[in-house]
Amino acid sequence: MKNVIPLPDFGFLSITGRDALKFLQGYTTCDLEHLASDGSGLGATCNIQGRMLSNYRIVAIEQGFLLRMHRSLIAPTLSFLKKYIVFSKATLKDESAEYHCMGSLGELNQDLKQQTNHCITLQVGAAGPRYEHWCRSPSTLDDIFLPDFETNAALFDQWRTAELNDGYVWLEEATSEEFIPQMLNLQHFGGISFTKGCYLGQEIVARMQYRGVLKRRLHRGQCDTPVKPGTPILAATGGNLGQIVAVAGDQFLAVAQLSDDDTHCQLESGEKLLLSLIV
Repeated sequence: MKNVIPLPDFGFLSITGRDALKFLQGYTTCDLEHLASDGSGLGATCNIQGRMLSNYRIVAIEQGFLLRMHRSLIAPTLSFLKKYIVFSKATLKDESAEYHCMGSLGELNQDLKQQTNHCITLQVGAAGPRYEHWCRSPSTLDDIFLPDFETNAALFDQWRTAELNDGYVWLEEATSEEFIPQMLNLQHFGGISFTKGCYLGQEIVARMQYRGVLKRRLHRGQCDTPVKPGTPILAATGGNLGQIVAVAGDQFLAVAQLSDDDTHCQLESGEKLLLSLIV
């Protein structure tokens, strides 16, 4: 496919069947009854402590829902939800071999619309036109997908930078079950419902919203040292203040607990950092 950016970090999980809505409502932070007009939204699945196991984009499909999340969390999320779905008339399935995720930057022209005609296309840019295309995997995936990724490395970097600038963080294996949803500002994207009723972890999430003080919050930073999600952020004294959760080139997002004295912090390499709070 031309003019599209393969996003191989993402995989897919489906929940289908008569009880799909009823079941998933009890295990996602968003309200599935009030998805966007295109049937899509953001959500997260939490453990009983209110910590996110995974977060995702979600789309209503025939007889259920399709979730796009980091590929490393498909198996853990599937295993986690299977413990609860046994008495529901619903089925969980890893769809990562059936679908692949691609992105495009800028407005959709006619050529791109034709290329993605049979895909699920979602407007995902917060600051400008940007789209995800969830496409059925072609039989010639190795011939089409992998070479495109290699030759479009610059576009892939632009995509990750746009995600970071929009404030999106996608949990992966290194950051799973570390944060409550508000630490990644999921409420700013409509990813948390405070009115739909109970779901696993809801008590912790609601208490933080109405009675708690969010100490660890999302910050933006830049560094010369190569980093990846899970890299610790340290105080000048060496104490742990948080960790990096998303990276694009030399820019990153981090969840950290900073006081006025900790505004200047550092990496394990000793490189000094200046973080700015995302509000």
